[in-house]
Amino acid sequence: MSHTEKKEFIFNIDTLGACNLRCPSCPQGNVETRNPQGFMAPELLEKIIKKAKSECKVVNFELFNWTEPLLHPKMPEMVKMVRSHDIKCDLSSNLNKLPDPDKIMAANPFRFRISLSGFTQEVYGRTHRAGNIEVVKENMVKLAEAKKRTGATTLVHVFFHRYKHNLREEPLMREFSEKLGFQFLACWAAMMPVEKVADYAEGKLAAEDKEVVDLLLLPLDKALAVGRGEALEKPCLIQTEKIALDFKGNVVLCCGIYDSNRFKIGNYLDMPIEKIQELRMAHNMCGQCAKHGIFPYITTGGKAFDDLALANVPSDEDMKVLRKELDRNKVRKTLEKVSRKIFTMEQSAYLGKKFDQVRQLLGK
Repeated sequence: MSHTEKKEFIFNIDTLGACNLRCPSCPQGNVETRNPQGFMAPELLEKIIKKAKSECKVVNFELFNWTEPLLHPKMPEMVKMVRSHDIKCDLSSNLNKLPDPDKIMAANPFRFRISLSGFTQEVYGRTHRAGNIEVVKENMVKLAEAKKRTGATTLVHVFFHRYKHNLREEPLMREFSEKLGFQFLACWAAMMPVEKVADYAEGKLAAEDKEVVDLLLLPLDKALAVGRGEALEKPCLIQTEKIALDFKGNVVLCCGIYDSNRFKIGNYLDMPIEKIQELRMAHNMCGQCAKHGIFPYITTGGKAFDDLALANVPSDEDMKVLRKELDRNKVRKTLEKVSRKIFTMEQSAYLGKKFDQVRQLLGK
């Protein structure tokens, strides 16, 4: 098989088994059964990279899924290892911990995402449980300074999770982020993981989950109804284009699944990728996921989901703030879409950053 014929895959790899937060829309905060705890050895990651390169076209390695990558004591080394194979390496962090920003930036990950849901502690703490937004903001400043000191080319972006209660804080966090030179993105918050959403679709909702479900701008029942329609028209790209591993190198059914014991496919090093995909495609949970419209819901992309979220904005004042943010994002996305046809991803991101800077100067 020639290189051009190899299937493309993104790898989601949890290099450890823990997170420092207990967010209520995430399995780290809403699932009682804990996944195994431990750290991936760099030597194991090296073997995974070499096997991946031999049997598929690797788009990138995302060294995160359900856990906090900066808790791994050798994360800078692991990022460098991925980059040494000429593979893009992404990180996503809640940024409540930042052990050594210079080492992380010197490792030069391709992208670094900061995931959050507010600007003040009162708002942020409801949906990023056990986190401290003031610590996050301090660490954002440290990360920006480290990026300058090290000359890193990392694309840093802040990923704001929209809920009913935090819409008025989005422009505050956007302004703070852009002043640091970070890109700002936002999404409709979703309930996770897949197995919990499947339970909800079958009439089971734990009492402790009701509070966060009520905060979602995408009402779970209506969002799944939208998802069921979309699942009939398009394939699950999570299934066909992404492979998720735990810190032991075990393949988990998909990146939307949390329970690695219940949904383990096998060890990645022991199975050819064709066999892995065969077993994944035949798994009964995938049929259940599609039946309930879950995979379109957890990606929450598209006009139907946008319209549903907008219909559930709690007040006119919230809508006014949100509309302004959506208009900004629309212009930016159009610029990026056009620029990607002409420039590389890095050049497009640079243009996006310059757009943000010009907008700030104009006070728009």
